Amino acid sequence: MVVALSSQNGKRSACPTITLLHSENPTAPHDRRHHGWVAQLAEQWTENPRVGGSIPPPASFRQGRIGYNCCHSMKYDWREAGEEWSGPWGSSAAQWAGTIFPRIGECLPAGTILEIAPGFGRWTHYLKDYCNELWAVDKSSDCIQACQQRFASVSHVRCYLNDGRSLSMIPDASVDFVFSFDSFVHPDREVVEAYLRQVGTKLKIGGKGFIHHSNFGEYVNSLRERLPGALAKPLIKAKILDWAHHRNPGMTAELFRALSEQNGLYCMSQELVNWRGRRLIDCLSLFVRNDSAPENPAKIIRNPNFMREAARIRRQWQTQA
Repeated sequence: MVVALSSQNGKRSACPTITLLHSENPTAPHDRRHHGWVAQLAEQWTENPRVGGSIPPPASFRQGRIGYNCCHSMKYDWREAGEEWSGPWGSSAAQWAGTIFPRIGECLPAGTILEIAPGFGRWTHYLKDYCNELWAVDKSSDCIQACQQRFASVSHVRCYLNDGRSLSMIPDASVDFVFSFDSFVHPDREVVEAYLRQVGTKLKIGGKGFIHHSNFGEYVNSLRERLPGALAKPLIKAKILDWAHHRNPGMTAELFRALSEQNGLYCMSQELVNWRGRRLIDCLSLFVRNDSAPENPAKIIRNPNFMREAARIRRQWQTQA
């Protein structure tokens, strides 16, 4: 069931399903083959720090919560260059064509794109074909080096190393579209808010953004999250319970919407989705610079079939192959 929540009076009203969310004919793939650069880089980077997992949860949350890693020294194994996160879709190409592009297509092409936390450039590979200039910013020097190597021949792609929250290298009012996927699900509120504060100044008038972030906070006080770890772990292993995939328990769709508004941004729509489980622990927020905001209330979509969409896309691509 799809529900729209009015940001003005808080009342709910039914709205029709958005066809954008389910594309039966995904955009034609760019390339389904594995790239040689993946194998080359895998030998160089097998243990690397990543934005996601290195940030501790707010003090108000119980340490050691199942599914949220608060270890500062966490290293990530990049041997698959991030392709493993597209497993439910079969490949990043299928995920881009069937899930991501249909949701951001209205924002593309864009003159200048800012991608925050590109990792090894999984989505940069596609975004670069829809802009005149692309700025990729990441806190991991290994990720930036990987992107610099991968896109060395693409003159309009520039890669910048930051401290995990600063966009000082990006000129104000210079960006048409901000994009981040698979990273904002991990950082705590302070990091997310720091980025949103700057995004509000970096976007041009009319500029938009699409960020994939955590909604795990919606479930943090549920009975399921109060189970002792000794009981929860075997139930998760037996697939009786799902787990949070290191999502930040201090962020929700509602909080992201409020923080956006406080920093000159307006969420036009938010799609709450499940991630390899049943609970809607993730959110896909589409926003615009506030002085360009439409008068319509924010549209909130609860989509418990996100993983079914991924499975459908995977089957389609396997059939086409």
